[in-house]
Amino acid sequence: MKTKRETYALLEQIYLYYEQFPINQQKIDSWHEALKDFSYERLHKNLLNYVTHSSFPPKICDLISTSDGCHARVPDAAETYTQLINDQPPANEEVIKAELAKIRKLLGIQRN
Repeated sequence: MKTKRETYALLEQIYLYYEQFPINQQKIDSWHEALKDFSYERLHKNLLNYVTHSSFPPKICDLISTSDGCHARVPDAAETYTQLINDQPPANEEVIKAELAKIRKLLGIQRN
């Protein structure tokens, strides 16, 4: 967007759809900085598409996106489990024992 006036016009349009989207000078300045390389027409078109799919105000990335879905694909439970197992090393035995002791203490369980 070439001017802050265009940025304000876009933010005002968002406010018309989402009343919980307050506009202030800091928001105008930061959104203008992030959106300065995009045309008002493109962002407005993406906003119109976005409001038909979401009941929450858009983030900057939602307006830059050109996909019809507006959101990235969410992994299912199996994919999430696989990612968690592969991305995190297992806890060592001392950590496991310490955490179990904390849980037992919270629950009032005494171990003999």
